[in-house]
Amino acid sequence: MMVKYISFMIILGVSLLFTSCVYHFDLDEAEGIPKLVVYSYPGSGDTTVVRFSRSLPVTGKGEIVSGLTGTDVRLEVNGTPVGLLWTDKALPGVPAKSYYTVQRYEEGDRIRLTASAEDLETVSSVTTIPAPFPLNSVHMERKPSDPGTLQFQINFTDKASTVNYYAVTVKERAKYWRDGDSRVYYDEEYTAYMDWNDEPLLKVSAGLDEILIGDYTYYEQLYIWSDEKIQGKNYTLRLNKTYISDYETSIQGEVYTNRKQYKVCLYSLSEEFYHYLKSMNEQVNNKLGESELAPVRPTYTNVENGFGLVGGCRMMQTEWMDGVKE
Repeated sequence: MMVKYISFMIILGVSLLFTSCVYHFDLDEAEGIPKLVVYSYPGSGDTTVVRFSRSLPVTGKGEIVSGLTGTDVRLEVNGTPVGLLWTDKALPGVPAKSYYTVQRYEEGDRIRLTASAEDLETVSSVTTIPAPFPLNSVHMERKPSDPGTLQFQINFTDKASTVNYYAVTVKERAKYWRDGDSRVYYDEEYTAYMDWNDEPLLKVSAGLDEILIGDYTYYEQLYIWSDEKIQGKNYTLRLNKTYISDYETSIQGEVYTNRKQYKVCLYSLSEEFYHYLKSMNEQVNNKLGESELAPVRPTYTNVENGFGLVGGCRMMQTEWMDGVKE
């Protein structure tokens, strides 16, 4: 099993956390004056990106614009200032209109970000870089009791001396080729929906929502858990999906063999990042709030005097793995 480290932003997608998460803040706070919104995920790769926008009060008009410039921003690692650069254009792993720096982090590094912009209150946020995901192995097999199910078995050993938070997502694509031709082609990858009913760590009660509405849903198929029940133990996390054997397709009269491939992406999260994602899950599952039978749940933020998230994280991924053959 080959494992490599890569930027969190590339795998999860810049738009996932930079744009869709600024509309669900506490209404009591959001109805006032505009605030500075900041998103940054230090530790997710060699490059740390910081993006700003201005919140739009509930009573206001207009659109939220990301990539706010003219911001006085200061990034510190263990009390030492780190210089930030600005880019108008997109760079590899860096979206347009962002601040960024190339910086390596170690477990336990304390990150502090402060920023101010014209007519907006100064904001600040603190996070800590977690340890890398403690992976031992990733194994795929057809479930013995149900051969129609492909099971992913992720074995890891939790660190006993700290409280830890984790996440996993699985990418899927198809590769295809024609008999007698050495060329191999690949479909576009996408995030796979996983069945987690065999995994106790991922079973979450949504309370009355669950009784009245149905099953719990994980935001963007990013499955999160804490080590509360397994602290210091060796554990195998199990995720399932429908097994798909090799199959044939016809393209312009030519027959191609298709085979599914999978890539497992594993995250170690700071406490702040975990609570942020947990709050997103609560919003996704708050069907009662949508029907006005319960309050809409606010998005977690660790940005003082503002909105958004500064969350430490570490990420690794496997190489693409062929699905299990029949």
